[in-house]
Amino acid sequence: MKRLLPRLGLVLMGLFVGLLLSELGARLVQPAGNADLLFNAPDASPFGLYTSDRVLGLVPTPGFSATVRSPGYAVDLRINALGLRGPDPLTVAGVPAWLAIGDSFTMSVQVAEEDSFCGQLSAATGQIFWNAGVDGYSTPGAALRYGLLDEAVGSRGALLTFFLGNDLHDNARWPQIQQEAMSKPAGRLMGPPPLPFPQGLLLRNSFLFAHYRVWARAQALTAGTDPSLQRWRHELEIFTRMGRNGLERLANQSEGALQRLANETRARGDHLMVAVAPPAFVIDRSRVPSTFGVVGLNLNEVDLDGPGQAILAALARQGIAGCDLSTPLAAAQSQGEAMYLTYDGHWTRAGHRVVAEAVQACLAREGML
Repeated sequence: MKRLLPRLGLVLMGLFVGLLLSELGARLVQPAGNADLLFNAPDASPFGLYTSDRVLGLVPTPGFSATVRSPGYAVDLRINALGLRGPDPLTVAGVPAWLAIGDSFTMSVQVAEEDSFCGQLSAATGQIFWNAGVDGYSTPGAALRYGLLDEAVGSRGALLTFFLGNDLHDNARWPQIQQEAMSKPAGRLMGPPPLPFPQGLLLRNSFLFAHYRVWARAQALTAGTDPSLQRWRHELEIFTRMGRNGLERLANQSEGALQRLANETRARGDHLMVAVAPPAFVIDRSRVPSTFGVVGLNLNEVDLDGPGQAILAALARQGIAGCDLSTPLAAAQSQGEAMYLTYDGHWTRAGHRVVAEAVQACLAREGML
């Protein structure tokens, strides 16, 4: 027994060193370009960040604070008394304010408050851009949130981030989203189901586990056993020529939602700026083959610019100020700066800097600052 214990200790030490080296190696190896689609970073979101709401489905929980962790970032997150990401409104009373509305690209839990485009716009303009983003929100949901918060913060305008990756589909699903919200009790804390301790720890911290998770989901999608296959295929299909009819229908529905938001802001005497945000594969085109291929779409049919052009045209028809983020993000990406996170698919700190500069220029161009 005395001889076995040292040997066992050496074996365990060898296993530990091997795992450590594997983890370090995994951080140096670039995963497939569809990693942001397959890893599904929201599974690592902290429980209680959101509370159920019978009108909007979910709203940020006032007073919530936690550290959000996922491979590539660890960010301290706080929600103030109004359910906005950021400081107490009383600390900036009297400062001209905007409401930044939209989905996870507005909420931007992947970066610190000061590094987000809201934080950088606030610092650059001397006005405060309140972060009223909510993961998964559609344009109608964001418009409702603007209406509920406008007077509370005394905003002079709404800045909507329209994410081309899924907002067109979410806008079409808005009636269904409202029905689901009304059927559930309000006031319950929400979040992903708790994972066993080792799995949760790996999900939030391990690049080696991230590689495995991406590989496993790719296998399931290829085999047709992943329940997300059809949803992802539909969302990606509008970025192909075969999806043009569907894109036209969805764009028309989104145009109606944008028109209603514009009418609301005009009635309140506020400005409206819509920043049109592309998904990662539109900017980093090395992600295209694996992203479209894993859901069985023909790469020869890809038309990456179609959805952006459709929404910008809709904004022009409605007389709504639009800000195309594709051009500045693509320019920065071509200079070697990563605009999107590897496993998450949202903007990096550098991406937020580019977005903030672009939006500030668009606001100045329209005389809104």
